[in-house]
Amino acid sequence: MGWGLLDWLPLIIGAALVAYWVAILIVLIIDGRPPARTLVWVMVLVALPGLGLVLYFFFGRNLKKKTMKGGWIKEVRRLSGPTLDRIGRQYAEESAEARRWCRENGYSDLVRLIETSERSHPLPAYDVDVITSGREKFDKLFADLAAATDTINMQYFIWERDELSAQLTEVLLGCLRAGVEVRILNDFIGNIQYRKDELARLRAAGARVKYDLNELGRVNYRDHRKIVVIDGVRGYTGGINVGQRYVDGGPRYPAWRDTHVRYTGAAVSDLQKLFATRWHSQTGEDLFSERFFPAEYPAGATRSFAHTVSTGVESPWEPARRAHVVAIGLARDRLWIQSPYFVPNDAVFEAILNSALSGVDVRIMMTGLPDKKVAWYAAQSYFGPVLEAGGRIFHYTDGFFHPKTMTVDAALCSIGTMNLDVRSLELHEELMVWFYDPALARRHDRIFQDDLKRCDEITLDWLDSLTPMQVFRNSAARLASDLL
Repeated sequence: MGWGLLDWLPLIIGAALVAYWVAILIVLIIDGRPPARTLVWVMVLVALPGLGLVLYFFFGRNLKKKTMKGGWIKEVRRLSGPTLDRIGRQYAEESAEARRWCRENGYSDLVRLIETSERSHPLPAYDVDVITSGREKFDKLFADLAAATDTINMQYFIWERDELSAQLTEVLLGCLRAGVEVRILNDFIGNIQYRKDELARLRAAGARVKYDLNELGRVNYRDHRKIVVIDGVRGYTGGINVGQRYVDGGPRYPAWRDTHVRYTGAAVSDLQKLFATRWHSQTGEDLFSERFFPAEYPAGATRSFAHTVSTGVESPWEPARRAHVVAIGLARDRLWIQSPYFVPNDAVFEAILNSALSGVDVRIMMTGLPDKKVAWYAAQSYFGPVLEAGGRIFHYTDGFFHPKTMTVDAALCSIGTMNLDVRSLELHEELMVWFYDPALARRHDRIFQDDLKRCDEITLDWLDSLTPMQVFRNSAARLASDLL
């Protein structure tokens, strides 16, 4: 008696599953991920063949390798090379002075790592203004935008539709009427929930508006940078997006504490480079010209050395994350960190523990009023080792806490967009600006000390008071760190 299709079906299904399992093993092994992460995805894909494939498509694929093979990366490097080389030659003496200061003070490893992985040099930044509130940032930004004469390039993770965005829209419409070119680049997923009518008005008035990382398969990668470059010579970056809540806390929080930085000088060219790179990826337009990278950058009353470091899908070395690891390891006296979230990857976490165990004054300040409960719970699973190693942890409770900063030995200061969580450290488009300037670092340390007045310190007794169910909740949340 012959076998029918139904008789063969179990064997066909079994063979298909074996082929599927072998295929996913080959793909994951070739991808070269850390072993623990590879095993997690093996378990997900084996246990959930259908759902697992969907999850892997959106959250598991390593698109950095694919991006680096793309032609536009080589094209951007070809286009940017002559302009960036010109700036490098023009400010070679200042870059050498910054390197010399780092060498004399024991921080050469940091500057060398950024130069090697980022292909950039420390450059002069003038009149660096550390801004600690949304109101101050937008008052200054509106004034600088209104004074623009040629170009405005803006890149934001979030662009809400509210009172603040209405004010910004009116300012930009005035710039457009005055003949200023306006380019706006926003993250696709970060803005998917917000109305676009104001941006449509700006587009109708002549602004060019684009959305970054807008392909369906790239939703796990987001453009988290905040950049404004005005006339190629004045730059802004930091944690503050476009939205009223970044000014007053919105309906959820009594206040919003954040940090942004504003400066002029040749260091602005690095912000412009990052904007021009992502803009080219979406439009193909070449902005690497003297119009956007001036032949001369204005000086100012006070000078700092700024070294911009980034990470993203086009950055195979994840330079911003590596710079954090190196800087943490170089700390000899104090290491003060501010981040809304604390879900670090293994390298950053081990570096922090090493510093604390070495007797460095390690202080980590994060929000005490969470916006993402899972990330907030996951952070608590990291507290115990930090406290036991001698570090200190603080919850800021006066409002939502959103800065992304680090100071080392009251000598180095870093301000930018990168949170201390796995997504920012490894997946998002991010940037940090390292300032080799003790005066600026001490100024930021005073800001940190003022923030301490609005914090509750986390202690081992506080951790011991957690119930077994809360400890389990925190550890379970940590398992999802890649998605937080």
